[in-house]
Amino acid sequence: MPASRPARPALYLPTDAEMLAARKDFESPLAFEEHLTVRATGLGPWAGRDVPDAVTRIRGELGEPHLSYLPELADRGYRATLLARSIAALEGLSADGTAAGWRLTSGYAAEGDAARSLLESDINIVADVVGKESGAAPGTIKLRLLGPLSLAASTYLTSGERVLSDYGARRDLAEAQRAGFHSLIKLLRQAVPGAQVQIQVEEPLLVEVAAGQLPTSSGYRTLRAVPRHELLTLLTSLHDELEGAGTQVITRTDYLKLHPEVAACLSTPLLSMAGQPTSAWEALAPRLEAESGLYLEVIAPLVRVPASDLARGLWRTWSDLGLGKKLIHQLVLTEKGDLAATDPQRATTVLGHLTETARALSEIAQDA
Repeated sequence: MPASRPARPALYLPTDAEMLAARKDFESPLAFEEHLTVRATGLGPWAGRDVPDAVTRIRGELGEPHLSYLPELADRGYRATLLARSIAALEGLSADGTAAGWRLTSGYAAEGDAARSLLESDINIVADVVGKESGAAPGTIKLRLLGPLSLAASTYLTSGERVLSDYGARRDLAEAQRAGFHSLIKLLRQAVPGAQVQIQVEEPLLVEVAAGQLPTSSGYRTLRAVPRHELLTLLTSLHDELEGAGTQVITRTDYLKLHPEVAACLSTPLLSMAGQPTSAWEALAPRLEAESGLYLEVIAPLVRVPASDLARGLWRTWSDLGLGKKLIHQLVLTEKGDLAATDPQRATTVLGHLTETARALSEIAQDA
């Protein structure tokens, strides 16, 4: 008799109606204390081109106490990508899109101006959606942008080389970014009065920048590593500026591969711990004990694992580390993967599953 095949994890439900039916029991009142609340949010990417629909879906799933965000709908074209949005946030610098990438300029840049207009339009859409909500608190608005090192590695000088290659250029870019962030935070607060603003700083290339592993534009050699003292200065300056403006900074990078001194200057990391040994978790324990927070990627967009199973696994690790339930409120859950690779209905379901998992973990902590 042939061996039975292992059960495959269920795919996410594809329609809004099925999603709501599956989550009927989840609409009951909260059953745990407020200080044990685990929250949920999303990384940023979203499928399709309909921004009002995306914002409405996100805020519908991630109302208080969870953290809503301004999505990126890159299906609208390269002016709507994370890189374009990050360029749009600069003040005093812009960039033009070319066949070789985005090239910085201090003058007028048609593509950079178009990306800025698109970002401002997206913020206005958030204001419109929030304005139609009936009496609900505005909660949190999170915005994802590239950090100073990855932005310098992803943009180019007029010579065709990466901005990262020139000390003065990367310093000027970082200054333009910090100034632009202040203006952007002000714009968000004007659009959604009373909302808490968070900035999710993406540094996907930070490890390569620190190790001198990025190729030059010609590809024949690699760029020199940025000195550690400069990395610390750029990252710390950005954190200090934003936190001084009353904005929480979440940094998403390969945190576990960073030099400890660099990792220590990142106040709230966002990372995936899938497949990591207990020793890797132990490195995060001092941050949690210092109440700096942790954003954790836990849910794959295309495969559904029961919320209770996910929550029990997280609690088991949490307990093994001796962290206890008094620190569980510092945990924020996100998806792992790219919601832009699915469709708006499935993406909505994933966010619902995130909040369900966060609730299940809170209830386990309540009963512990």
